[in-house]
Amino acid sequence: MPSKRLSVGLFVVAGALVLTACDGSAAPDAAGLDPAKCADPNFASAHTDFCVDNASVPETPAAEAATLSNGLKVRIISAKSETVDSKGYDSGPTENVLVTIATEITNTGNATFVFPTAKSNVRAELLYGRNHAKATYSAIRKGGSIDLPEQLVAGRSVTMTSTFTMRAGGADNVVFRFNPDTTTTDDITFTNVQTSYR
Repeated sequence: MPSKRLSVGLFVVAGALVLTACDGSAAPDAAGLDPAKCADPNFASAHTDFCVDNASVPETPAAEAATLSNGLKVRIISAKSETVDSKGYDSGPTENVLVTIATEITNTGNATFVFPTAKSNVRAELLYGRNHAKATYSAIRKGGSIDLPEQLVAGRSVTMTSTFTMRAGGADNVVFRFNPDTTTTDDITFTNVQTSYR
């Protein structure tokens, strides 16, 4: 039979463990956290892993411009949709809608922006339909990412043209995701692109 002193010691240790677990200082279950609170710097620093995993990509209506933290302002200056012969493009036989988007990138910051050497780091994606199917990127016209200059000095603009093929269905929910350099900047998600078609 354990001595009274040992019993009291075990009781004190057990009580301390219960108090430690209930004092609220233990990390909460991630399922109970709200991703919207990651916009608060204090919350984000206290829950770094959670906020990184739940980072949301801000959305911008297609008719508006988006400004990145480095001073680049990006806007869609024209968008067009037309029915074409799918044999002329590197897409499937049912993808007979051609969408062309011209994006203007303006350096409103003070420093020169250097475009990535690997042009594959320039993201241009078109998503459509309820499930956001990915349209096929067709780099066949002049003005795509491979035609971007090496750099963009402060106060200057450049235009990039992105061409995609997609199926006719789902044309009422078109999203254009753009990023001038995926290694250094965040994505811009333009919504309701179909409302900008001319």
